[in-house]
Amino acid sequence: MSPPVRIAVALSSMKSEQWTEPLREACAAAGVAAQFEVWDGRRIDARYAVVWLPPAKLFTFEPGLRAVFNAGAGVERLLAMPGLPQDVPIVRLVDAGMAPKMAEYVCFYIARITRGLDRFGGPNALLDWNAERPRGRPPTVGVLGLGAIGAHIAQAVRRFGYPVRGWSRTARQLEGIECFAGAERLADFLAGAQILVDALPLTGETRDLLDRERLSRLPAGSHLINVGRGATVVDTDLLALLDAGHLASAVLDVFRVEPLPADSPYWHHPKVTVTPHLSGPTPREPAARQIAEAIARLESGTLVTALPGYVDRGRGY
Repeated sequence: MSPPVRIAVALSSMKSEQWTEPLREACAAAGVAAQFEVWDGRRIDARYAVVWLPPAKLFTFEPGLRAVFNAGAGVERLLAMPGLPQDVPIVRLVDAGMAPKMAEYVCFYIARITRGLDRFGGPNALLDWNAERPRGRPPTVGVLGLGAIGAHIAQAVRRFGYPVRGWSRTARQLEGIECFAGAERLADFLAGAQILVDALPLTGETRDLLDRERLSRLPAGSHLINVGRGATVVDTDLLALLDAGHLASAVLDVFRVEPLPADSPYWHHPKVTVTPHLSGPTPREPAARQIAEAIARLESGTLVTALPGYVDRGRGY
């Protein structure tokens, strides 16, 4: 009988010890005999690693890694880590239960914007039983990025009756959603988005994509909701357009630097809502099942490049 596959768990901010049992159960269900160990700086000869912002020395002490599984959808910080071997494949989560939570977050803030719900509650609450009820045509929501998460958000928003348009790098088709593709259609897409939802990954192409020129293409009085990556937005340009009144508000869940520094103007800007990267928490059980199924496929001979979530380092995701 073959010895169990040794797997290192190094999840800096996710409490690694809470992941080992769901991972073990998921691997058993997938037919993989696995031994999970919270990585504590000692070499364990791991074949695989499940990580989230792990210590860089993991890759020095575990030279036999066949694949690294990132316990989240975003991999830009992992790819930027010093010491990350260029030949070790990386596999990221593809949704794994995050998309419904992110869609819920987006729909909540869209409702606050469109129905004026931010007028009620808190020390400055509007005390008017006859307050105006918005009754006009709902604004058009544009979803920037139509991957697994962006597409789910777009479809959820559409179910609430909003006109929805989406943009992606390559052509997509989604029922009931006006789809735009490619750099040459980005300006047209932005021009019709009264609420822009940024669901983009961070790549060389998307870094600083939403600068002053592109944000200015949004209709006057538009709103931004960012659940993608903070560095897709040029902060100074966003703040300038908010101050000038071209943009009415911004809801930001992701930032160029996290945790968001205490001196960031976002914290106290009257038109900005800050949330601490909580729109899409990683559910342990669905994520563990996705990782376990991928390990089972690798152990049965599947090429890592054929796995959902395999990271193409040239594209950055």
